[in-house]
Amino acid sequence: MSLRAQRPRRAEGPPAPAATSGLPPWLRHALRSAAHLALDAGAVAAAYRAAFWIRFEWPPFVALFPIRGEPIDWPKYASLLNAAIPIWLTCLYLCRLYTSAWLSAADRIVQIVKAAALGTGAMLVAAFLYSRLDYSRLLLAGVFPLAVALLALSHSLAMRIDAWLARHEAARPVLLVGGGPVAAMIKERLRERHPGAGIGELAALPSAAELDRLLADGYCEVILLRAQDARERVLAAAETCDARGVGFKMVPDLLELRLGEVQLDHHLGLPAYRIQHTSLTPANFAVKRAFDVAFSSLLLLATSPLWLMICVLIKLDSNGPILFTQERYGHKGRLFRAHKLRTMVADAEKRIADVKGLNDQKGAFFKAKNDPRVTRVGRLLRRTSLDEFPQFLNVLLGDMSVVGPRPLALTTGEIEALERDFGETAKKRANLLPGITGLWQVSGRSDVSSEQRFALDLFYIEHWSLGLDLEIIMKTPYVMLFGKGAY
Repeated sequence: MSLRAQRPRRAEGPPAPAATSGLPPWLRHALRSAAHLALDAGAVAAAYRAAFWIRFEWPPFVALFPIRGEPIDWPKYASLLNAAIPIWLTCLYLCRLYTSAWLSAADRIVQIVKAAALGTGAMLVAAFLYSRLDYSRLLLAGVFPLAVALLALSHSLAMRIDAWLARHEAARPVLLVGGGPVAAMIKERLRERHPGAGIGELAALPSAAELDRLLADGYCEVILLRAQDARERVLAAAETCDARGVGFKMVPDLLELRLGEVQLDHHLGLPAYRIQHTSLTPANFAVKRAFDVAFSSLLLLATSPLWLMICVLIKLDSNGPILFTQERYGHKGRLFRAHKLRTMVADAEKRIADVKGLNDQKGAFFKAKNDPRVTRVGRLLRRTSLDEFPQFLNVLLGDMSVVGPRPLALTTGEIEALERDFGETAKKRANLLPGITGLWQVSGRSDVSSEQRFALDLFYIEHWSLGLDLEIIMKTPYVMLFGKGAY
Protein backbone atom coordinates (compact mmCIF):
# COMPACT_ATOMS: atom_id res chain seq x y z
CA MET A 1 0.00 0.00 0.00
CA SER A 2 1.49 3.35 -1.02
CA LEU A 3 0.90 5.89 1.72
CA ARG A 4 3.23 8.76 0.77
CA ALA A 5 2.35 12.18 2.10
CA GLN A 6 0.74 14.42 -0.48
CA ARG A 7 -1.75 17.28 -0.16
CA PRO A 8 -4.93 16.12 -1.94
CA ARG A 9 -6.76 18.29 -4.49
CA ARG A 10 -10.40 19.00 -3.87
CA ALA A 11 -12.94 17.34 -6.15
CA GLU A 12 -16.66 16.65 -6.22
CA GLY A 13 -18.06 14.06 -3.83
CA PRO A 14 -16.89 13.10 -0.34
CA PRO A 15 -13.53 14.81 0.31
CA ALA A 16 -10.57 12.64 1.18
CA PRO A 17 -9.33 12.88 4.78
CA ALA A 18 -6.25 15.06 5.07
CA ALA A 19 -2.89 13.36 4.53
CA THR A 20 -0.35 13.39 7.33
CA SER A 21 3.31 14.32 7.30
CA GLY A 22 6.25 12.32 8.60
CA LEU A 23 8.26 9.27 7.56
CA PRO A 24 7.66 8.10 3.98
CA PRO A 25 6.21 4.56 3.92
CA TRP A 26 9.23 3.10 2.12
CA LEU A 27 11.46 4.27 4.97
CA ARG A 28 9.14 2.76 7.58
CA HIS A 29 9.19 -0.54 5.66
CA ALA A 30 13.00 -0.45 5.38
CA LEU A 31 13.45 0.28 9.08
CA ARG A 32 11.00 -2.47 10.05
CA SER A 33 12.80 -4.97 7.80
CA ALA A 34 16.19 -3.96 9.24
CA ALA A 35 14.85 -4.42 12.79
CA HIS A 36 13.46 -7.85 11.90
CA LEU A 37 16.71 -9.02 10.31
CA ALA A 38 18.95 -7.73 13.10
CA LEU A 39 16.79 -9.02 15.95
CA ASP A 40 16.14 -12.40 14.30
CA ALA A 41 19.84 -12.89 13.55
CA GLY A 42 20.57 -12.18 17.21
CA ALA A 43 17.82 -14.56 18.31
CA VAL A 44 19.18 -17.40 16.16
CA ALA A 45 22.72 -16.83 17.43
CA ALA A 46 21.49 -16.75 21.02
CA ALA A 47 19.52 -19.97 20.50
CA TYR A 48 22.65 -21.82 19.29
CA ARG A 49 24.73 -20.42 22.14
CA ALA A 50 22.10 -21.44 24.70
CA ALA A 51 21.83 -24.90 23.16
CA PHE A 52 25.62 -25.26 23.37
CA TRP A 53 25.57 -24.30 27.06
CA ILE A 54 22.79 -26.77 27.85
CA ARG A 55 24.44 -29.62 25.94
CA PHE A 56 28.08 -29.18 27.04
CA GLU A 57 28.14 -26.90 30.11
CA TRP A 58 24.98 -27.48 32.15
CA PRO A 59 25.88 -30.21 34.71
CA PRO A 60 22.43 -31.88 35.02
CA PHE A 61 22.16 -32.32 31.25
CA VAL A 62 25.77 -33.44 30.85
CA ALA A 63 25.21 -36.02 33.60
CA LEU A 64 22.16 -37.33 31.77
CA PHE A 65 23.91 -37.36 28.36
CA PRO A 66 27.68 -37.75 28.97
CA ILE A 67 30.13 -36.18 26.53
CA ARG A 68 32.28 -38.61 24.60
CA GLY A 69 35.79 -37.69 23.65
CA GLU A 70 37.58 -34.42 24.35
CA PRO A 71 35.82 -31.32 25.72
CA ILE A 72 34.34 -29.11 23.02
CA ASP A 73 34.79 -25.33 22.88
CA TRP A 74 32.19 -22.82 21.65
CA PRO A 75 34.32 -21.42 18.76
CA LYS A 76 33.86 -24.66 16.84
CA TYR A 77 30.10 -24.21 16.92
CA ALA A 78 30.28 -20.43 16.51
CA SER A 79 31.52 -21.01 12.97
CA LEU A 80 28.20 -22.73 12.25
CA LEU A 81 26.46 -19.37 12.61
CA ASN A 82 27.96 -18.26 9.29
CA ALA A 83 25.64 -20.77 7.63
CA ALA A 84 22.87 -20.99 10.24
CA ILE A 85 21.89 -17.32 10.31
CA PRO A 86 21.38 -16.95 6.52
CA ILE A 87 19.52 -20.28 6.38
CA TRP A 88 17.21 -19.35 9.24
CA LEU A 89 16.52 -15.86 7.89
CA THR A 90 15.64 -17.43 4.53
CA CYS A 91 13.22 -19.82 6.26
CA LEU A 92 11.60 -16.91 8.10
CA TYR A 93 11.22 -15.08 4.80
CA LEU A 94 9.68 -18.12 3.10
CA CYS A 95 7.14 -18.34 5.95
CA ARG A 96 5.98 -14.77 5.15
CA LEU A 97 7.24 -13.32 8.41
CA TYR A 98 8.93 -10.40 6.64
CA THR A 99 6.43 -9.82 3.86
CA SER A 100 3.12 -9.88 5.75
CA ALA A 101 2.65 -7.18 8.36
CA TRP A 102 -0.98 -8.16 8.97
CA LEU A 103 -0.35 -11.43 10.78
CA SER A 104 -2.10 -11.79 14.11
CA ALA A 105 -0.09 -12.85 17.16
CA ALA A 106 -1.37 -16.44 16.86
CA ASP A 107 -0.61 -16.59 13.12
CA ARG A 108 2.86 -15.17 13.69
CA ILE A 109 3.66 -17.86 16.29
CA VAL A 110 2.45 -20.56 13.89
CA GLN A 111 4.72 -19.24 11.13
CA ILE A 112 7.67 -18.93 13.54
CA VAL A 113 7.25 -22.59 14.52
CA LYS A 114 7.17 -23.54 10.82
CA ALA A 115 10.30 -21.51 10.10
CA ALA A 116 12.08 -22.96 13.14
CA ALA A 117 11.25 -26.50 12.00
CA LEU A 118 12.60 -25.73 8.52
CA GLY A 119 15.73 -24.07 9.90
CA THR A 120 16.45 -26.90 12.33
CA GLY A 121 15.94 -29.54 9.66
CA ALA A 122 18.10 -27.69 7.15
CA MET A 123 20.96 -27.32 9.63
CA LEU A 124 20.79 -30.99 10.62
CA VAL A 125 21.06 -32.00 6.97
CA ALA A 126 23.79 -29.44 6.22
CA ALA A 127 25.87 -30.45 9.26
CA PHE A 128 25.60 -34.13 8.35
CA LEU A 129 26.60 -33.56 4.72
CA TYR A 130 29.39 -31.15 5.56
CA SER A 131 30.99 -32.73 8.61
CA ARG A 132 29.17 -36.01 9.29
CA LEU A 133 29.42 -36.67 13.04
CA ASP A 134 31.57 -33.68 14.09
CA TYR A 135 28.55 -31.75 15.39
CA SER A 136 26.18 -32.85 18.10
CA ARG A 137 22.83 -33.72 16.57
CA LEU A 138 21.27 -33.39 20.01
CA LEU A 139 22.46 -29.78 20.17
CA LEU A 140 21.30 -28.98 16.63
CA ALA A 141 17.87 -30.43 17.33
CA GLY A 142 17.68 -28.71 20.73
CA VAL A 143 17.96 -25.32 19.03
CA PHE A 144 14.33 -25.67 17.87
CA PRO A 145 12.42 -24.84 21.11
CA LEU A 146 14.95 -22.19 22.10
CA ALA A 147 14.72 -20.52 18.71
CA VAL A 148 10.91 -20.51 18.79
CA ALA A 149 10.92 -18.67 22.13
CA LEU A 150 13.66 -16.21 21.17
CA LEU A 151 12.22 -15.51 17.72
CA ALA A 152 8.80 -14.86 19.26
CA LEU A 153 10.49 -12.30 21.50
CA SER A 154 12.45 -10.74 18.64
CA HIS A 155 9.31 -10.38 16.53
CA SER A 156 7.45 -8.85 19.44
CA LEU A 157 10.22 -6.24 19.75
CA ALA A 158 10.28 -5.62 15.99
CA MET A 159 6.52 -5.07 15.89
CA ARG A 160 6.79 -2.63 18.81
CA ILE A 161 9.39 -0.71 16.83
CA ASP A 162 7.08 -0.77 13.81
CA ALA A 163 4.17 0.49 15.94
CA TRP A 164 6.32 3.45 17.00
CA LEU A 165 7.29 4.09 13.37
CA ALA A 166 3.61 3.93 12.37
CA ARG A 167 2.83 6.90 14.61
CA HIS A 168 5.35 8.97 12.63
CA GLU A 169 4.40 7.74 9.13
CA ALA A 170 3.21 10.03 6.37
CA ALA A 171 -0.09 8.40 5.49
CA ARG A 172 -2.38 9.02 2.53
CA PRO A 173 -6.08 8.18 2.78
CA VAL A 174 -7.78 4.98 1.65
CA LEU A 175 -11.26 4.73 0.10
CA LEU A 176 -13.53 1.88 1.23
CA VAL A 177 -16.45 1.04 -1.05
CA GLY A 178 -19.13 -1.04 0.66
CA GLY A 179 -20.02 -1.57 4.29
CA GLY A 180 -20.94 -4.15 6.87
CA PRO A 181 -18.84 -6.21 9.30
CA VAL A 182 -16.00 -6.72 6.79
CA ALA A 183 -15.64 -2.95 6.35
CA ALA A 184 -15.53 -2.46 10.12
CA MET A 185 -12.81 -5.11 10.44
CA ILE A 186 -10.74 -3.56 7.64
CA LYS A 187 -11.03 -0.08 9.18
CA GLU A 188 -9.85 -1.46 12.50
CA ARG A 189 -6.84 -3.12 10.88
CA LEU A 190 -5.98 -0.05 8.82
CA ARG A 191 -6.06 2.16 11.91
CA GLU A 192 -3.90 -0.36 13.74
CA ARG A 193 -1.27 -0.59 11.01
CA HIS A 194 -1.48 3.01 9.75
CA PRO A 195 -2.80 5.24 12.56
CA GLY A 196 -2.41 8.40 10.51
CA ALA A 197 -4.19 7.15 7.39
CA GLY A 198 -7.58 8.72 6.79
CA ILE A 199 -10.39 6.44 5.63
CA GLY A 200 -13.05 7.59 3.20
CA GLU A 201 -16.20 5.54 2.72
CA LEU A 202 -18.79 5.06 -0.01
CA ALA A 203 -21.85 2.83 0.21
CA ALA A 204 -21.66 1.77 -3.46
CA LEU A 205 -19.19 1.78 -6.34
CA PRO A 206 -19.53 5.03 -8.33
CA SER A 207 -19.22 5.35 -12.09
CA ALA A 208 -15.75 5.51 -13.61
CA ALA A 209 -16.01 9.28 -14.13
CA GLU A 210 -17.14 9.93 -10.55
CA LEU A 211 -14.43 7.64 -9.19
CA ASP A 212 -11.81 9.46 -11.22
CA ARG A 213 -12.87 12.77 -9.67
CA LEU A 214 -12.65 11.26 -6.20
CA LEU A 215 -9.20 9.81 -6.82
CA ALA A 216 -7.94 13.27 -7.72
CA ASP A 217 -8.57 14.14 -4.07
CA GLY A 218 -5.50 12.20 -2.95
CA TYR A 219 -6.60 8.61 -2.22
CA CYS A 220 -3.80 6.08 -2.48
CA GLU A 221 -5.94 2.94 -2.64
CA VAL A 222 -9.50 1.80 -3.30
CA ILE A 223 -10.79 -1.28 -1.48
CA LEU A 224 -14.01 -2.80 -2.84
CA LEU A 225 -16.00 -4.95 -0.40
CA ARG A 226 -18.49 -7.63 -1.41
CA ALA A 227 -19.06 -6.25 -4.91
CA GLN A 228 -22.61 -6.68 -6.19
CA ASP A 229 -21.93 -4.56 -9.27
CA ALA A 230 -21.71 -5.80 -12.82
CA ARG A 231 -18.34 -7.12 -13.91
CA GLU A 232 -17.98 -4.31 -16.46
CA ARG A 233 -18.42 -1.67 -13.74
CA VAL A 234 -15.81 -3.30 -11.51
CA LEU A 235 -13.32 -3.61 -14.37
CA ALA A 236 -13.90 0.03 -15.30
CA ALA A 237 -13.16 1.04 -11.70
CA ALA A 238 -9.96 -1.03 -11.71
CA GLU A 239 -8.85 0.60 -14.99
CA THR A 240 -9.57 4.06 -13.57
CA CYS A 241 -7.44 3.32 -10.51
CA ASP A 242 -4.64 1.95 -12.67
CA ALA A 243 -4.62 5.08 -14.84
CA ARG A 244 -4.28 7.21 -11.70
CA GLY A 245 -1.57 5.00 -10.20
CA VAL A 246 -3.92 4.11 -7.34
CA GLY A 247 -4.10 0.62 -5.84
CA PHE A 248 -7.32 -1.36 -6.33
CA LYS A 249 -8.26 -4.34 -4.18
CA MET A 250 -11.35 -6.49 -3.83
CA VAL A 251 -12.24 -8.26 -0.59
CA PRO A 252 -14.73 -11.07 -1.29
CA ASP A 253 -17.46 -11.84 1.15
CA LEU A 254 -16.80 -14.88 3.37
CA LEU A 255 -19.59 -16.77 1.62
CA GLU A 256 -17.76 -16.34 -1.71
CA LEU A 257 -14.45 -17.87 -0.57
CA ARG A 258 -15.09 -21.28 -2.07
CA LEU A 259 -12.55 -20.89 -4.85
CA GLY A 260 -10.83 -24.17 -3.99
CA GLU A 261 -13.55 -26.01 -5.96
CA VAL A 262 -12.49 -24.37 -9.24
CA GLN A 263 -9.48 -25.99 -10.90
CA LEU A 264 -7.94 -25.31 -14.32
CA ASP A 265 -8.09 -28.40 -16.57
CA HIS A 266 -6.20 -28.87 -19.87
CA HIS A 267 -7.33 -32.43 -20.66
CA LEU A 268 -9.64 -31.24 -23.45
CA GLY A 269 -6.78 -29.60 -25.34
CA LEU A 270 -7.93 -26.11 -24.36
CA PRO A 271 -8.32 -24.27 -21.06
CA ALA A 272 -11.37 -25.44 -19.10
CA TYR A 273 -12.52 -25.34 -15.50
CA ARG A 274 -13.54 -28.34 -13.45
CA ILE A 275 -15.17 -28.53 -10.04
CA GLN A 276 -13.14 -30.31 -7.37
CA HIS A 277 -15.41 -30.83 -4.39
CA THR A 278 -12.80 -31.83 -1.83
CA SER A 279 -9.04 -32.07 -1.56
CA LEU A 280 -9.12 -35.08 0.80
CA THR A 281 -8.09 -38.07 -1.32
CA PRO A 282 -7.90 -41.60 0.17
CA ALA A 283 -4.16 -41.13 0.70
CA ASN A 284 -4.76 -37.82 2.46
CA PHE A 285 -7.46 -39.43 4.58
CA ALA A 286 -4.97 -42.09 5.71
CA VAL A 287 -2.37 -39.44 6.60
CA LYS A 288 -4.95 -37.43 8.53
CA ARG A 289 -6.13 -40.53 10.37
CA ALA A 290 -2.58 -41.55 11.35
CA PHE A 291 -1.93 -38.07 12.70
CA ASP A 292 -5.22 -38.10 14.65
CA VAL A 293 -4.39 -41.38 16.40
CA ALA A 294 -0.83 -40.35 17.31
CA PHE A 295 -1.81 -36.86 18.51
CA SER A 296 -4.82 -38.03 20.55
CA SER A 297 -2.88 -40.85 22.24
CA LEU A 298 -0.07 -38.52 23.32
CA LEU A 299 -2.46 -35.85 24.55
CA LEU A 300 -4.57 -38.29 26.58
CA LEU A 301 -1.48 -39.66 28.30
CA ALA A 302 0.10 -36.26 28.98
CA THR A 303 -2.97 -34.58 30.46
CA SER A 304 -4.66 -37.41 32.37
CA PRO A 305 -4.07 -35.86 35.88
CA LEU A 306 -5.88 -32.69 34.87
CA TRP A 307 -8.96 -34.56 33.72
CA LEU A 308 -9.15 -36.62 36.91
CA MET A 309 -9.32 -33.35 38.86
CA ILE A 310 -12.01 -31.94 36.56
CA CYS A 311 -14.10 -35.11 36.97
CA VAL A 312 -14.02 -34.63 40.75
CA LEU A 313 -15.14 -30.99 40.40
CA ILE A 314 -18.08 -32.00 38.18
CA LYS A 315 -19.31 -34.54 40.74
CA LEU A 316 -19.00 -32.02 43.58
CA ASP A 317 -20.79 -29.27 41.66
CA SER A 318 -24.01 -31.04 40.61
CA ASN A 319 -25.79 -34.37 40.54
CA GLY A 320 -25.49 -36.54 37.46
CA PRO A 321 -22.92 -38.44 35.43
CA ILE A 322 -19.48 -37.04 34.64
CA LEU A 323 -19.78 -37.73 30.93
CA PHE A 324 -22.54 -36.49 28.67
CA THR A 325 -23.18 -38.77 25.69
CA GLN A 326 -25.24 -37.68 22.72
CA GLU A 327 -25.98 -39.12 19.29
CA ARG A 328 -24.51 -37.02 16.49
CA TYR A 329 -24.12 -37.13 12.73
CA GLY A 330 -20.70 -38.29 11.59
CA HIS A 331 -18.91 -39.14 8.35
CA LYS A 332 -21.39 -39.56 5.44
CA GLY A 333 -24.29 -39.05 7.86
CA ARG A 334 -23.45 -42.10 10.01
CA LEU A 335 -24.67 -41.78 13.60
CA PHE A 336 -22.25 -42.13 16.50
CA ARG A 337 -22.25 -41.41 20.23
CA ALA A 338 -20.14 -38.33 21.02
CA HIS A 339 -18.72 -37.92 24.53
CA LYS A 340 -18.26 -34.66 26.44
CA LEU A 341 -17.73 -33.66 30.03
CA ARG A 342 -21.15 -32.77 31.43
CA THR A 343 -21.61 -28.99 31.64
CA MET A 344 -25.40 -28.91 32.14
CA VAL A 345 -27.89 -30.23 34.62
CA ALA A 346 -28.68 -33.92 34.26
CA ASP A 347 -32.08 -33.41 32.54
CA ALA A 348 -30.87 -30.77 30.07
CA GLU A 349 -32.01 -32.74 27.00
CA LYS A 350 -35.58 -32.87 28.29
CA ARG A 351 -35.60 -29.09 28.80
CA ILE A 352 -34.33 -28.09 25.35
CA ALA A 353 -37.79 -26.92 24.24
CA ASP A 354 -37.76 -24.41 27.11
CA VAL A 355 -34.61 -22.67 25.82
CA LYS A 356 -35.22 -22.68 22.06
CA GLY A 357 -36.13 -19.00 22.28
CA LEU A 358 -32.70 -18.17 23.76
CA ASN A 359 -30.79 -19.23 20.61
CA ASP A 360 -28.22 -16.54 19.80
CA GLN A 361 -27.20 -17.92 16.41
CA LYS A 362 -30.23 -16.90 14.31
CA GLY A 363 -29.56 -19.72 11.89
CA ALA A 364 -29.00 -23.44 11.64
CA PHE A 365 -26.78 -23.76 14.72
CA PHE A 366 -28.16 -23.66 18.25
CA LYS A 367 -26.19 -21.84 20.96
CA ALA A 368 -27.50 -19.82 23.91
CA LYS A 369 -25.15 -17.45 25.72
CA ASN A 370 -27.23 -17.42 28.91
CA ASP A 371 -28.48 -20.99 28.91
CA PRO A 372 -29.93 -21.61 32.42
CA ARG A 373 -29.16 -25.33 32.15
CA VAL A 374 -25.38 -24.77 32.39
CA THR A 375 -23.76 -25.51 35.78
CA ARG A 376 -21.10 -23.41 37.52
CA VAL A 377 -18.24 -25.75 36.65
CA GLY A 378 -19.81 -26.29 33.25
CA ARG A 379 -19.63 -22.57 32.44
CA LEU A 380 -15.88 -22.60 33.09
CA LEU A 381 -15.41 -25.78 31.06
CA ARG A 382 -17.36 -24.29 28.14
CA ARG A 383 -15.43 -21.04 28.26
CA THR A 384 -12.14 -22.91 27.94
CA SER A 385 -13.58 -25.70 25.72
CA LEU A 386 -12.22 -28.30 28.16
CA ASP A 387 -15.59 -30.05 28.04
CA GLU A 388 -14.65 -31.33 24.57
CA PHE A 389 -11.71 -33.37 25.83
CA PRO A 390 -13.44 -36.80 26.00
CA GLN A 391 -14.01 -36.53 22.25
CA PHE A 392 -10.38 -37.54 21.82
CA LEU A 393 -11.73 -40.99 22.73
CA ASN A 394 -14.09 -40.63 19.75
CA VAL A 395 -11.03 -39.82 17.64
CA LEU A 396 -9.32 -43.05 18.69
CA LEU A 397 -12.54 -44.97 17.94
CA GLY A 398 -12.59 -43.52 14.41
CA ASP A 399 -15.80 -41.51 14.85
CA MET A 400 -14.13 -38.11 14.82
CA SER A 401 -10.97 -36.27 13.79
CA VAL A 402 -8.95 -33.74 15.77
CA VAL A 403 -9.78 -31.05 13.17
CA GLY A 404 -12.96 -30.93 11.13
CA PRO A 405 -16.52 -29.58 10.96
CA ARG A 406 -18.47 -29.67 14.19
CA PRO A 407 -20.55 -32.86 14.65
CA LEU A 408 -24.24 -31.93 14.51
CA ALA A 409 -26.69 -33.21 17.11
CA LEU A 410 -29.93 -34.97 16.26
CA THR A 411 -32.11 -33.21 18.81
CA THR A 412 -31.39 -29.56 17.96
CA GLY A 413 -32.60 -29.66 14.34
CA GLU A 414 -29.32 -28.21 13.03
CA ILE A 415 -28.96 -30.60 10.09
CA GLU A 416 -32.53 -29.91 8.94
CA ALA A 417 -31.96 -26.15 9.21
CA LEU A 418 -28.70 -26.38 7.22
CA GLU A 419 -30.39 -28.32 4.43
CA ARG A 420 -33.22 -25.79 4.40
CA ASP A 421 -30.85 -22.78 4.27
CA PHE A 422 -28.12 -24.16 1.99
CA GLY A 423 -29.77 -26.96 0.01
CA GLU A 424 -27.71 -29.85 -1.30
CA THR A 425 -24.47 -28.03 -0.47
CA ALA A 426 -25.15 -28.69 3.21
CA LYS A 427 -24.39 -32.38 2.66
CA LYS A 428 -20.74 -31.54 1.88
CA ARG A 429 -20.07 -31.12 5.61
CA ALA A 430 -20.36 -34.90 5.90
CA ASN A 431 -17.47 -35.48 3.45
CA LEU A 432 -15.02 -35.40 6.37
CA LEU A 433 -14.97 -36.86 9.84
CA PRO A 434 -16.36 -34.26 12.27
CA GLY A 435 -13.73 -32.57 14.40
CA ILE A 436 -13.06 -31.43 17.96
CA THR A 437 -11.70 -28.09 16.74
CA GLY A 438 -11.99 -26.43 13.38
CA LEU A 439 -11.56 -23.33 11.28
CA TRP A 440 -14.59 -21.50 12.62
CA GLN A 441 -13.70 -22.34 16.22
CA VAL A 442 -10.40 -20.43 15.85
CA SER A 443 -12.15 -17.64 13.91
CA GLY A 444 -14.49 -16.41 16.62
CA ARG A 445 -16.20 -19.54 18.01
CA SER A 446 -19.85 -18.80 18.82
CA ASP A 447 -19.50 -15.14 17.78
CA VAL A 448 -19.30 -16.33 14.15
CA SER A 449 -22.69 -16.25 12.43
CA SER A 450 -24.39 -19.41 11.18
CA GLU A 451 -23.72 -18.47 7.55
CA GLN A 452 -20.06 -17.68 8.19
CA ARG A 453 -19.62 -20.89 10.16
CA PHE A 454 -21.03 -22.95 7.31
CA ALA A 455 -18.80 -21.13 4.81
CA LEU A 456 -15.71 -21.73 6.95
CA ASP A 457 -16.55 -25.44 7.21
CA LEU A 458 -16.78 -25.67 3.42
CA PHE A 459 -13.58 -23.68 2.97
CA TYR A 460 -11.77 -26.13 5.25
CA ILE A 461 -13.15 -29.17 3.38
CA GLU A 462 -12.11 -27.76 0.00
CA HIS A 463 -8.66 -26.57 1.10
CA TRP A 464 -7.63 -29.34 3.51
CA SER A 465 -3.95 -29.95 4.12
CA LEU A 466 -1.99 -31.35 7.04
CA GLY A 467 -0.39 -27.92 7.37
CA LEU A 468 -3.82 -26.32 7.74
CA ASP A 469 -4.69 -28.86 10.45
CA LEU A 470 -1.48 -28.03 12.31
CA GLU A 471 -2.18 -24.29 12.10
CA ILE A 472 -5.69 -24.76 13.51
CA ILE A 473 -4.38 -26.99 16.32
CA MET A 474 -1.70 -24.46 17.25
CA LYS A 475 -4.24 -21.61 17.31
CA THR A 476 -6.73 -23.55 19.44
CA PRO A 477 -4.93 -23.14 22.82
CA TYR A 478 -4.79 -19.37 22.27
CA VAL A 479 -8.55 -19.30 21.63
CA MET A 480 -9.19 -21.55 24.63
CA LEU A 481 -7.10 -19.34 26.88
CA PHE A 482 -8.92 -16.12 26.08
CA GLY A 483 -12.34 -17.73 25.71
CA LYS A 484 -13.71 -15.21 23.18
CA GLY A 485 -17.03 -16.34 21.75
CA ALA A 486 -17.29 -19.33 24.09
CA TYR A 487 -20.50 -20.00 26.04
